[in-house]
Amino acid sequence: MGFTSQDDLIAQLTAGKYLRRDHAKLTSPAHTAGGWHSTSVLAGNPSASTFPATQDLVFQSCSELGGDGASATILGIHNGGAVLPATKHVLNVGAMMVAAAGAPWQAKLVDLQGYYRMATTNVTGVTSRTLINSNTFTASSSAGLLLTYANDFNTFSRVRCTTTTTLPTGLSLATDYWLVRVSATTCRVATSLVNAIAGTVIAFTDAGTGTHTFAVEMPRYANGVGCEAFFVAQTQPTAGGPNLSASSYTSTQGVAGRAFQGSPTMGATADAYAGRILHSGNATGRYGPFLPRQGADTGIKSIESFNWSGGTAYTGSGVVGLCIARPILDIALPVTGMWSERDLVNQLPSLPQVVDGACLVWLLFGAGATSTASPFNAALDFGWGG
Repeated sequence: MGFTSQDDLIAQLTAGKYLRRDHAKLTSPAHTAGGWHSTSVLAGNPSASTFPATQDLVFQSCSELGGDGASATILGIHNGGAVLPATKHVLNVGAMMVAAAGAPWQAKLVDLQGYYRMATTNVTGVTSRTLINSNTFTASSSAGLLLTYANDFNTFSRVRCTTTTTLPTGLSLATDYWLVRVSATTCRVATSLVNAIAGTVIAFTDAGTGTHTFAVEMPRYANGVGCEAFFVAQTQPTAGGPNLSASSYTSTQGVAGRAFQGSPTMGATADAYAGRILHSGNATGRYGPFLPRQGADTGIKSIESFNWSGGTAYTGSGVVGLCIARPILDIALPVTGMWSERDLVNQLPSLPQVVDGACLVWLLFGAGATSTASPFNAALDFGWGG
């Protein structure tokens, strides 16, 4: 699928398979030098996102399609909805930063797969946090197969089911399904994202036998191939700056018990303001936007646990998200006030794909400090063909 030639690309765009999205954000508070930031929590267009106050430590999938009453507040850049069987690509990207200081900047577009929210004791404590990626469930009938479980998962989450005996009729092992949230502890199940959006769910036949479990998958990339992880602050803790002393994740290759490398240092309070990626910066134990994966791991399927200890534990009512995202593209902004563009049709790497449902968010790096209320403007041109 996709475009077979330049002529085919022109024909597909002429036929209306094109979308341009302009968007803008304001840096607030001011960004300190040498740090990475997620623009998702900044005011502007799309509106500022929050990690909603559902149950902490539960993986919540994200998409451009919004969510429900519990988790509709993660807002990505709209990119045209579902276009299957065609494939969607970025044709051109442009961006500009206007600030009295801080140049040059690097802007990185990512597809946010989801996050684990942490607040109160889950931010301030130094004990190991066990993250929730699955739930056992029971099945019953209510306008379609209805699953009941313990934790609140976002609508459109992609899951796979296992059982000790027999799954309810309509569900199969090693098969992807999409949740259609009904309440904080119930959902119906669709066989595709398109069906989930349309509300077309699996009919109820029986409840199966034994103990059933569903595990949440990365919503758009099989086993999280190419996905990275980062901690970002939504609300600044009062004080502190711990280290990531232990962690456990499952790699794309299916190997459990992998650990993020290098003992990353979380930012002290001054570097833990809203939007800051906590382990980025120019001090020892700081890294780029992503936590270093172990060895030759090619992605992250899920994260099972982590421990903040050493340094100084965070205190106060901070809110932090541990996010999983797939990088899409980068653009350099060399000076303030100059619009920069990348032609992604004729320039390699070419035509990066945007998967249906992608929750697109910009990450922003500044070589110097940026004043508050500095505007970041960007535009993306999408096309699809096939």
